[in-house]
Amino acid sequence: MNSLRKKNVYLVLSISIIVFLICYNVINAEEKIKIYADEIKVDEISKNVKATGDAIAISDDNIKIKSDKLTYDKNKNFLEADGNVVINDQMNNVFFLEELNASENFSIISGKAVKVRLNDNSRIVGSNFDKKNEISILENAEYTPCTKQNYLIKNCPGWKLKSKKIYHDGKNKTIHYDHAQIQLFNIPVFYLPYFSHPDPSVKKRSGFLMPTIQTDDQLGETFSIPIFLNLSSNRDVTFTPNIQTNGNNFYNLDYRHLNDLFELKVNTSIDDNHDNTGTSNHLFFESKIFNSYGNLNTYLKTSNNDTYMRKNKINNLTVLKSGIEFEREVNDNFFSIETISYKHLTAQNQQWEYLYPSIIYDVSNIENNIFEGNISLNNKLSFRKHLNENYVSLASSQLNWTNQIINNNLGFIFDNEANLRVTSISIDEKSSSDTSNIRFYPQLSSKISYPLLKSSSLFNQTVTPIIMPIVAPYNNYTDAQTVTNSNIFSANRATSINEWESGPRINYGIEWFINSANGTDIRTVIGQNYRFNKLSNDTASEISDYFINSNINIDLENYLDSSLILDRDDLKIRSLNANSFNRFGDLIFAINYDYTSGKYNASAEQVAVGGKYELENNLFIKFTGAKNLDTNKNIGYQYGILYEDDCLGIDFNYYRDLTKDRDIQESDGFSFTVVLKPFGSTNNYGENKVFGPKI
Repeated sequence: MNSLRKKNVYLVLSISIIVFLICYNVINAEEKIKIYADEIKVDEISKNVKATGDAIAISDDNIKIKSDKLTYDKNKNFLEADGNVVINDQMNNVFFLEELNASENFSIISGKAVKVRLNDNSRIVGSNFDKKNEISILENAEYTPCTKQNYLIKNCPGWKLKSKKIYHDGKNKTIHYDHAQIQLFNIPVFYLPYFSHPDPSVKKRSGFLMPTIQTDDQLGETFSIPIFLNLSSNRDVTFTPNIQTNGNNFYNLDYRHLNDLFELKVNTSIDDNHDNTGTSNHLFFESKIFNSYGNLNTYLKTSNNDTYMRKNKINNLTVLKSGIEFEREVNDNFFSIETISYKHLTAQNQQWEYLYPSIIYDVSNIENNIFEGNISLNNKLSFRKHLNENYVSLASSQLNWTNQIINNNLGFIFDNEANLRVTSISIDEKSSSDTSNIRFYPQLSSKISYPLLKSSSLFNQTVTPIIMPIVAPYNNYTDAQTVTNSNIFSANRATSINEWESGPRINYGIEWFINSANGTDIRTVIGQNYRFNKLSNDTASEISDYFINSNINIDLENYLDSSLILDRDDLKIRSLNANSFNRFGDLIFAINYDYTSGKYNASAEQVAVGGKYELENNLFIKFTGAKNLDTNKNIGYQYGILYEDDCLGIDFNYYRDLTKDRDIQESDGFSFTVVLKPFGSTNNYGENKVFGPKI
């Protein structure tokens, strides 16, 4: 019986092997070329192999050739493929051909009517294809990185390079073009006798980046063409000549160096002093050193001309901050020492403000066995010189205790806090005698909240009444701090370390939060502040106005954030800030609105808007603008048209800049940018000419 059972097993295995060999054949040719096919025939004399029906040949270095029909000459190591030829190389590039000849273990290949899909999905087509070792040549070829099909013009990629010959150097990972022609939507726009760029496997390679053209009635036409130098895997330089028709050319340089222990960024520019008024320049320097001892940060921002950067559209900064800082954090201890200088470009004679060595030492989570909660200590020592030539030195130490109690039975939440600050301050005033004193700021507060929850199938909502009593002595050397929407429930609203909000007071309000089943959420907070025993010299009132914060989030593309202050007596609007972002089909629209009645600061009203509308596939019109409603004067505006798909960006704008400062006059002009991806980026379209929300 056992013998019969073994025979049956052998019979089944034999039949299975025979069926497999009938259905699919494989042959090894000197073990260098493996051939698989539905049908394989071998000539007994010549040893030539003919494979048909889903035939595949694989070299020992994993190059795969697939075709309807394969013929392999074993003696000559020569392969012919005919019909629907597909090549897969080691870099995951795919070649499609009508016919193909290959030899020398596929190191030499030639074919016709080739289409190539590179490993980044960019494409090359050509009439003839030849490959020898690491060099591939395509004749009468076209290259495009465009991969999507919904182009502005049907079946027409945004841009392509057309060349008599395209060379791919696999060893140096470079693609070269002879007599190249750049075409936008099949229209020739630029001729290059020679051009090269890295192949898709290379992330960074030296070369020219995309040029930009701008015209301005002050600067004239400006032509910029960045030159990128890849010094190493973690170092690069970008040099950008900016040629202006008014003759005042300037040159910009960016240097970056990054590794695990060090980070360095340098941005600098200089003009050519064409008008003989003196060379203008700017220098931005930033370095970070990381090690086990701590982090050392150095930053420098300077310019020898207060309007140089704004006039040449480099940036719009009016205050330049420089300094050096060392910081170290170990467990719950934090230490930092920093020296800062400020250069005010809008002040006369470019005035400086200095913060001499400022030392901070903070200790968190101090162990205690007496009070439940967290104890921390904050210490600071600083010396400062103000624009008015006053010198201020300050030493401060603050002990903090925080504790949260949740009463599960009644539902109350108590956030308790106690502080004691000791401050020594000395002021050397140029216009009067020096003052010096030691100040004590004790304070105790408790934020009491009572969340009320309600749920349904449509939404969940929480209503939370809040009351926050604060106990602190009155001090005649400090005024009460201004209440704002952001600090209505803060224990201390002072923004400076040498100030403290004194006197007993109480903050109270209510918070309402609703979350719907479709993802929409609304949060509104209403608060008010009441101060006891108001002193006659205080600038704040006993009872504050009403402060309202509201946030409506429908989704990531539709939301509204607003801050509102209503007068406590007549409920008139004293301040309003609102920011909204919305998408309505093909329209994206954003608006920023700011209004101040003049009760707290100088009266002002300003609105800024930005919008973008898609006319059709990837074609947009856009607008940004800002207006001072208080003076009924425009600040600036920009109109533009943008085309952007997966491989091409074209940005054209008209702008009007109405800001003035010394030699900066009102101006208008045009900017034109063409970005050929992946050689450029569209992240900064019109960044120096956007007056409203950037869309």
